[in-house]
Amino acid sequence: MFTIGSLDWIVIAAYMLGMVAIGLFAGRKLKGYEDHILSGRQVPTHYLAPGLLTTQIGAGSIIGFVGLSYSIGYSGGWWIISNIVTFIVLGLIGAKPLREAIGSKTLPEWFGNRYNEKSRLFTSITIAIAEIAFTTGQIVGGGLLFSVLLGWDPKIGIFAFSIIVVTYTVLGGLWAVFITDFVQMFVMFAGVTALIAVGVMDTGGITNLIKTSPEGYFTLVKDGQISTVIAQILYAIPAIFCSFDIIQKIMSAKSPQVARNSCYWAAGGVVFFAITMPLIGILGYHILGPNVENPEMITPLLIGTILPIGLKGLAISAVLATLMSSASACLIAASAVITNDICKYFVNFEKLEEKRKLSINIWLTLFLGVISWAIASFYDKAMGNMELAWTALSCGAFIPLIAGLLWKKASSAGAISSMLTGALTGMIWLFNDNPLGWRPIIPAYIVGILVLVLVSVLFPNKTGNYVGSRNQEDLVG
Repeated sequence: MFTIGSLDWIVIAAYMLGMVAIGLFAGRKLKGYEDHILSGRQVPTHYLAPGLLTTQIGAGSIIGFVGLSYSIGYSGGWWIISNIVTFIVLGLIGAKPLREAIGSKTLPEWFGNRYNEKSRLFTSITIAIAEIAFTTGQIVGGGLLFSVLLGWDPKIGIFAFSIIVVTYTVLGGLWAVFITDFVQMFVMFAGVTALIAVGVMDTGGITNLIKTSPEGYFTLVKDGQISTVIAQILYAIPAIFCSFDIIQKIMSAKSPQVARNSCYWAAGGVVFFAITMPLIGILGYHILGPNVENPEMITPLLIGTILPIGLKGLAISAVLATLMSSASACLIAASAVITNDICKYFVNFEKLEEKRKLSINIWLTLFLGVISWAIASFYDKAMGNMELAWTALSCGAFIPLIAGLLWKKASSAGAISSMLTGALTGMIWLFNDNPLGWRPIIPAYIVGILVLVLVSVLFPNKTGNYVGSRNQEDLVG
């Protein structure tokens, strides 16, 4: 537990109350169901780009990869660096056609329109489970932050964090998420900059930091690491394309061009975190010593150790911002997929009145928030088990998604065959502890591509049903 001054508490309280106030404000913009899950498809670049950036830079970056960089230096930050590439790739081949698919409100619905209902069901179930898992992960991160810095019981921290995130997400829907993300981006920049500035001064300046760091700590790619870097980028690309919390925001853009440009702006924003997150880990090595028991706690430990009163509150708010932005996006994504793509198998959701659909989605978002809080609080094995859902989703859905965007001859039979064999291959690889040192996505992609191409050629669609782009002539084949 560290000393938190009155000014710090004022800053933290103002930040959290501000998030709730934004939720109340955004709630006034909600006139129907599509406003809650897609912001009426009217989101401009200055909201969309920060929304993409803050959603992607979550607990994994400011906790997990800072801890990895504490142990091995800048080469531990390749997950963050790879997101520069992935946002550019998303902008080049995915953003415009996904936004142009105006008949699709969710990624599973896009699969259903592009391929068939079986592919829609597969992606809706795996996305719903994965997004709840991601929400839970951010909540756990928030609880740990409160525990380390404020001395709270982790369950109390998890409860407090959940209340704030769930409240503004339920009240304002995706509009609240976008507006809070806009504010949170500046809080994140300011808090991280303050932590870096004080840390660098405490260690004698950046030149001294480089000279006194262990060998290789400022090397981006170490000898023999190139294959790991390539694998990291290959893993990060489907992490963006198969994350509906990201794709949902793309679909909410004011225009296809706004969707594309926002991806490029988000890629530029990632550069800041690609530089600063590993540097925080290296500062932790110098200031806290080489024997920190839990490296994932480097960021909160540094905040509590080196920052003065006032800046400490700002930095805590910055870490909360990274967690809250990701948690809220994942929560609203899960509720959208369930109402739009899973409820249809039980009730005729589309024929309900707009106010009724909006009400159902609001209550479902609240329910999922409670479920995520309960999992985070009482089921410590949940994250490991839910990793299976993400493996199934990324290994199964990515190849048919890319084929659906780029190759008009990709057939419904090819897509569902690729999904099932890719997911099965990934799961088998995971259960066997990654033979050959390969991550599950590598064999899953090889199998998925071969199966999709072969089955699509043998069992083509009888009629073209491509809805991913308005211009079929732009596609390969």
